[in-house]
Amino acid sequence: MKTVCRQMKSPLIARQEGVTLVETLVALAIMGLVAGAVLTLVAQNTRFAAAARDRTYAAIAADNVMVRELVREGTVEVGEQFGSTQLAGRDWPYRVTIVESGVENVYRIDVDVFSGEQAVASAVTLRRAP
Repeated sequence: MKTVCRQMKSPLIARQEGVTLVETLVALAIMGLVAGAVLTLVAQNTRFAAAARDRTYAAIAADNVMVRELVREGTVEVGEQFGSTQLAGRDWPYRVTIVESGVENVYRIDVDVFSGEQAVASAVTLRRAP
């Protein structure tokens, strides 16, 4: 013997078959907030990546200037020198500071590379005078 069980739907449940306008608007508002947050994160990531790229290029420029100072022939001149070097299609202004180290015939060479008014990379080494 088979028993058939029928469920009785209440009138309120039977009429509610879709999504209401209020629910749709709330879902759209939440999606808008999430999309705005994602776009903000992407923009921040792009700025951070550009700043990291600039710092890397500045460090390479500082190393290049330092190598030029180390292979320069002749006497070592104590003082500051300013210049500009080109790397990655951009001019990188730099300052070379040479001071006596306190050891005979040994000099300290500081190189600072700038982006705008701010030093973004530096290199320091010692050089023995010829």
